[in-house]
Amino acid sequence: MKLGSLLGRFAAVVIAATCAASSAQAGLIEEIQDRGVLKVGMAESPPWQSPNPESGEYEGFNVDLAARVAGIMDVELEIVPATWSTLIPGLKANQYDVIFANLFATPPRALVVNFTEAYSTYGFHIVVNADSKIMSLDDVNSPDVTFVGMSGTVEESYPKEVFPDAEVRGIVSNDVAAWIGEVASGQADAAFLDPGTFRLLRAKNPNLESRLRVLNDEDNLLKPVGLAYAVRPEDMHMLQFLNTFIQDFVRNGEHITLRDHWFDLLAERD
Repeated sequence: MKLGSLLGRFAAVVIAATCAASSAQAGLIEEIQDRGVLKVGMAESPPWQSPNPESGEYEGFNVDLAARVAGIMDVELEIVPATWSTLIPGLKANQYDVIFANLFATPPRALVVNFTEAYSTYGFHIVVNADSKIMSLDDVNSPDVTFVGMSGTVEESYPKEVFPDAEVRGIVSNDVAAWIGEVASGQADAAFLDPGTFRLLRAKNPNLESRLRVLNDEDNLLKPVGLAYAVRPEDMHMLQFLNTFIQDFVRNGEHITLRDHWFDLLAERD
């Protein structure tokens, strides 16, 4: 076979491969629009996303945003329920197109999926008893300070990591009020508490702030991590589209207004 013929065939293979890769990157959006349905995976976590207690239909912050994305794409929205342990495997198995949830964008997870830009930040206050002599974060890392947190959660593991000299006691209870109540009553000195949960607890207990004091405000949360959506590594066009959507949403401050709406609604229901 002549050299010119071989080079021609090689060039054709390269061009075909390049076109196939380009098609794969742009393919998901086209597939969704052809299908007429955007499928999103969600794991229950009110008020971010969860079934309505009466209708059973999913609602919440991320449901609203998924509906907006579907509207921009001019397709219907289909929510595919999952659990936190199956959420990323389900994406990899093509059970849905994208994950819309309050998912922590961490480096280990980024080995498996592509994260969008963060649409919100999740971090922690340190709360102490209102009458405590602890006045700042500098006073917390001491063997004289005992943290309390739900066993097996970051509220138990983070104090050990951030304040290694302090004592940490785990509480076997799914009720956040059980262990935060120990701080409020003086049975423990401090606890990690995220702002959303703090908001809900204050709504349920109007006198809570007279019993608890926050050492760090929302501009100085500990262990901050971005909350983001996730797509498969090959779906780059979808990733770029979602990033543009999130940038517009956050730039306008709508993420704060919508977050407050859903947290306030959950507090009213409880």
